[in-house]
Amino acid sequence: MASTQLRSSVSSMLGQWLLLAALGGICGLCPVGAYSSGQLLDWMQQSNFGYQVLHQAIVENQTSASEVACLAEVRLLLLAAEAKALPALRVLDAWGKFPHGLLYGHFTDMGNYESCLNSGGPIGSRSTTKYCLTSIQFESLLLESMGSNALTLRIGTCIPSACSAAQLNRWINDYLQKMFGQDPDPGSPDTGVTLVQENNCAVDQRERMTGLDWFAVAVLVVLAILVFLATLLDRAKASNKLLSSFSLRQNLPQHVMPCLNGIRCLTIIWIIFGHGYMFLLLAPSVNAYEIIAWAQTPFSMVLQSGTISVDTFFLLSGLLLVMSALREMERNSGRLHVPLMYLHRVVRLTPVLALAVLIFMTLFPRLDSGPLWQQFTASSQLCSDTWWATLLYVQNYAAPGRMCLGHSWYLAVDMQLYILSPLLLIALYKWGRKAAGAIILLILLLFACVFSIIMLNQLQVFSRNGNLGEDSPQMRLIYYTTHARAMPWLIGLLFGYYLHSEGSRRRRLSKWLALVLWIVALSLFATVIFAVYPYTQSGAKGISPLAGAFFLCCGRIAWPLSLCWLIWACQNGLAPVVNSLLSWSLWQPLSRLSYCLYIWHLMVETANVARSKSSLHFSNYDAILRFWSDFGITLCVSTLMYLFVEAPVARLEAQLLRLRRSPRHATRSPTTGVDASPSPDTAPATSISRQNLVVP
Repeated sequence: MASTQLRSSVSSMLGQWLLLAALGGICGLCPVGAYSSGQLLDWMQQSNFGYQVLHQAIVENQTSASEVACLAEVRLLLLAAEAKALPALRVLDAWGKFPHGLLYGHFTDMGNYESCLNSGGPIGSRSTTKYCLTSIQFESLLLESMGSNALTLRIGTCIPSACSAAQLNRWINDYLQKMFGQDPDPGSPDTGVTLVQENNCAVDQRERMTGLDWFAVAVLVVLAILVFLATLLDRAKASNKLLSSFSLRQNLPQHVMPCLNGIRCLTIIWIIFGHGYMFLLLAPSVNAYEIIAWAQTPFSMVLQSGTISVDTFFLLSGLLLVMSALREMERNSGRLHVPLMYLHRVVRLTPVLALAVLIFMTLFPRLDSGPLWQQFTASSQLCSDTWWATLLYVQNYAAPGRMCLGHSWYLAVDMQLYILSPLLLIALYKWGRKAAGAIILLILLLFACVFSIIMLNQLQVFSRNGNLGEDSPQMRLIYYTTHARAMPWLIGLLFGYYLHSEGSRRRRLSKWLALVLWIVALSLFATVIFAVYPYTQSGAKGISPLAGAFFLCCGRIAWPLSLCWLIWACQNGLAPVVNSLLSWSLWQPLSRLSYCLYIWHLMVETANVARSKSSLHFSNYDAILRFWSDFGITLCVSTLMYLFVEAPVARLEAQLLRLRRSPRHATRSPTTGVDASPSPDTAPATSISRQNLVVP
């Protein structure tokens, strides 16, 4: 009887509300023969998920004081609806509904997140509401082709903040069991399955700033003031050398780099584009079944095989390291200043990384909110436990699966290889080809090592269902471990040694031999990208560990070897068109920003997806649109980080070293066509200086 009266009261109140809207000009004059607003409200009440679940709640047997308070607020919420309170209506209207287009792949209706949290106190001046995203799992319907036997519907809910996720879980389970003809036990703590937890809920209340948060704000403010003052003093020519390191005029890119800039920039664009697709696949979409068809297209292989892109940076890192190191050793009679090498590397990489870690664990979670915000930004909480591993560059071994800034595994691998590099550099300088032969043997041993790891652990190198960054044995054993990633770096080391030995000599190849080598290189590129394409098709069996081992190990050798030919052809005039493209002046400023682009792009893409408050549409065109948004914002952030942190620290290091040593000749050698060194005003002449710019 009470339920009938409540429904009648809500119908009357909603009817008056819609009538006022009509008189206000929203719907205009209704046509003759239209259904009444009361009938519209009857339809709304019968189909409104929140209305029905909350009525299920008021018959629950409360046990604790907190549950009593919750149910009291639910009753007051319904009474507020009787009193024609618009905020109460917004609470009911904020609930999600059964997703339309279910058979098209639309499994999520997040409701109205902002309407729920901004309802203005639906029960009283002190009352607040809580938004929760529930996950209701059913047996599969049409999901066999996706390799899953379950279908999960996610529906947004809005309840009084005094209510817990456990209570909401019981209410929804009771409602569903009653609807399905089962006999629920209202109030039982063991009713049904877990549909929602507290970490799936949000309230309109920000946590207070902690001391670490204020420290992050202070660092940013100090940097801004320092750069501003240094720029003003530099323009007035009143700044000293140390302070001028932070001047914007001094740190704007001005020097042209070789064709390696184009390779570096295209690779970082590929990485950002691929991660953008990854987030789009993780986000709720209205056409999830279309993803199945997309994953079976040749174009999708450019993204599904995108993990090979990082090997390009390993190749370039080894290449430029050995070239600049051998030049320095020739000038210094075979001496290599190893401590200065390490210091330079740490100084160039750590400030930007440390600032990213600080912001990610303090200010980043506060940037926005939404139904998906906690889901996508929860990884920032890992930083409180593993930030030290990231700053020590050991996270790939010390914190696998729980790294702060997950994509920083690359920096750990590159730094660890850099620490070991003096052994190989000295060997190459002293023993030349014999040392090169030993490095080739080392590559073969690493090939066998990775091959054995895959076979012994029966790892699946490629899955047609995709691996969107989740922790797995494959990731821990063969993705971000140094021994599994060292082969391209060692190949770059050998190639750099060859270029250094060749000096300024240009090799002339016959046209037919050059054509054959181009065909081989392009075939290897295509094979690495498309080799697993047959395994993406419907009905195809998964790739076996043996085939996967050959594919992975051979691919990590074939890809860098093909790049070596591309670089060599550009340097020897065998690819004038390609060389012109890769040496385009536009790549030069982007190349300077490549490190910051790599560090910051994932945070930008995370924020752009996490703030979504409705399901997205998946298509290649939508992904391209999102890429330009992600890339544009990342470019702005990276430019600021480069001008405010990376470049000033590099110039400050150069100035401090000049105070200790007299200037020497520039590090560019006239005997080689590859310039791996900086300009004299950006790095000390005695340092292994520009090779770290190949860090993505």
